[in-house]
Amino acid sequence: MSGTFVNNLRFADDIDLLSENHNSLQEQIGQLTKMAEEAGLMVNTNKTKAMVFGDKNIDKQMKIKDENVENVEEFEYLGSLLTWDNNCSKEIKRRINKATGVMASLKHMWNTKKLKVKSKLKLLNTCVFSILLYASETWTFKESDKKKSLAFEMRCYRRILRIHWKDMVRNINIRNQIAAHEAIIDIIKKRKLRLFGHICRMDNTRFLKHIVFSKINGKSRSGRPCREWLDDITEWPGHSCQDLVHLA
Repeated sequence: MSGTFVNNLRFADDIDLLSENHNSLQEQIGQLTKMAEEAGLMVNTNKTKAMVFGDKNIDKQMKIKDENVENVEEFEYLGSLLTWDNNCSKEIKRRINKATGVMASLKHMWNTKKLKVKSKLKLLNTCVFSILLYASETWTFKESDKKKSLAFEMRCYRRILRIHWKDMVRNINIRNQIAAHEAIIDIIKKRKLRLFGHICRMDNTRFLKHIVFSKINGKSRSGRPCREWLDDITEWPGHSCQDLVHLA
């Protein structure tokens, strides 16, 4: 990427090996396994997965000590779901489902009359929306994703206020009732822009900054190009990336 060869990502004991072809990746796996053994460690074959970005199939099966590594179309890494087509919609849907489960587990809190609405809203933000917004700074949004997120937010507010959709109460009236003038999408926008600002202000030697503003060599596939992370950053404020870097 712009002159820097990236072949691995590391966070604590999670290691992500990257390569353009099977042979190179198999060689990296062999080196990792060998060095791990010298340090008295073992690679867990059951937890190790292989995935091809941009394709559902893999040309050859990867191996760790003659054991095949399962090839998958998606897997969870550092709490976030990564997919072969780099589509964030599945992760957003998954986050909404997790937050829905937490919402249901706290039904006794929403039903009680001993808590004020203000306290319930604090509980909602702390226990439910925090689950929904995990790693939301990394998401790339489609219009359908925005609608699903907003729909979930309003369901939560209606649950707390005990307002059924059959009561024909408009969303704007519910927001005014609880003073929730900032939608969940606005919070995500702020978090993404805040992260972008942090990256812009990093020293030029920082690896993350280099990756975000680098271009990957190669030809694009035919068809409509996929939406990228920086597309949201430039679209929301209505400025070019270069202007936003200067502003940050």
